[in-house]
Amino acid sequence: ALADGHAPREMAIDLTQVPDLPFEAGSYDYDAYHGAAGSNYLIPLEIVFRNRVPVGSSLRKRSAPTDHGLDRDSWPDEPVDLPETVVEFSTKYEEQDRYLSRAEADEIAGQASIGALADRAREVNRIVTEQAAEAGLTHQDGKIECLYVDGEIRIADVVGTFDESRFAYGGQQLSKEVIRQYYRRTQPEWVEVVSAAKERAKAAGVADWKSLCNREPVPLDDSVIQVARDMYCAGTNAYVGREVFDAPSLDEAMGAVRSL
Repeated sequence: ALADGHAPREMAIDLTQVPDLPFEAGSYDYDAYHGAAGSNYLIPLEIVFRNRVPVGSSLRKRSAPTDHGLDRDSWPDEPVDLPETVVEFSTKYEEQDRYLSRAEADEIAGQASIGALADRAREVNRIVTEQAAEAGLTHQDGKIECLYVDGEIRIADVVGTFDESRFAYGGQQLSKEVIRQYYRRTQPEWVEVVSAAKERAKAAGVADWKSLCNREPVPLDDSVIQVARDMYCAGTNAYVGREVFDAPSLDEAMGAVRSL
């Protein structure tokens, strides 16, 4: 479809198993998950790779610059390039994502090799980063999900989209992070309520934090949705090197993003 200048509307898929992940007595039962999974299952991890640390990155809350070979005591109010790609693991099916130690991730992965997952993430990162560079984009970070089948690790979801990865164009964020940061700027009270609900759920051993959140966000204005739509479509046109969507130029679309 892309070769003909059209957006793809069909996807070829294979199926894997996603067993239930029981939550009992304040913890998740991964033994039960893998007991039901057998040798064909979605690995219940997200594998995150980071080339740059944007202002909104959770890595800033969990580590210091010196942990990653950077010669500074604190994170600056601007993106920071990492000397080497950082690979991390977080939970996939828990109500609140948790970043994991290597040992925790190894246990949750079941039969899948953590080392092999990290290698696969680095290879995906290399491909996406090179493709982005050809379009004038900077690939900051991203994630993959994988499945395990008969001893083999395969990519289990899309990669390199503006939802799975964070990109920048001319120093401006180009990803769903734009809308996340917009909510934080314009609806800080809702953001605080969500954070408080997550903390209460964690303290009470409750899986579903949303059941403790009594506030909904105000829907986005149509004008904001249009800016986001143009960002995604113009970004895609640049990323794939073809005009597959009716969208403004990337410079024009990103100018509108800056004005949000």
